[in-house]
Amino acid sequence: MNTKQALPAENQWDLLVEHGHWLELGFHALWVESDDQGELARLLKVDPESRLECDLKTLARMDDGPSEVGVWMGVHAPGWTHVFAFDTYSFHPAIRNLGKRRVFEICFAGEVGEGLEPLYLNYDGERLGDVTPPFEEGGDMDLADYRPYTAGLELGRKGMHWDVHLFFCMMGRITGRFADREWWTATRTFYRIPDGSWDN
Repeated sequence: MNTKQALPAENQWDLLVEHGHWLELGFHALWVESDDQGELARLLKVDPESRLECDLKTLARMDDGPSEVGVWMGVHAPGWTHVFAFDTYSFHPAIRNLGKRRVFEICFAGEVGEGLEPLYLNYDGERLGDVTPPFEEGGDMDLADYRPYTAGLELGRKGMHWDVHLFFCMMGRITGRFADREWWTATRTFYRIPDGSWDN
């Protein structure tokens, strides 16, 4: 299968609403090109003692969801780790510290917040640009090397929910795995990041 032109079995936004619990109100998601979760946890400066193996449903019940800086991370696809980051912001110092690997970033502040930021690509502490799909097939992109991943997507539709769907489609094509029901209900590792870890 040519993953550059694959399509998910289900709408990615609909799956987020169904299985993401509170995440339709806002989320910060990272696709990190590494399957060494121990190294990533160290680079993110997590508290190892706070480690908790859980699914999103369990995480949502923790004091009405995580309210401190933290990450929920786990295997995405071979060579890739997915991270939901909590109480962080786009291009946070923790993200800039993830080293010489591609880190794709979706930051959705909610419809009552600042909305959806572009689909950014970071590498070794630098923001290289974004891989947001164009409004039409073959249209301009900030990082044109990623244009082949947009082929066959339904471009031009308006609305943040559809844009989130397209962003997740892009990440599915780039990494070789789309978010599906198994992905959303998986057990992953939650860590807290101690206060002050990224103040400097």
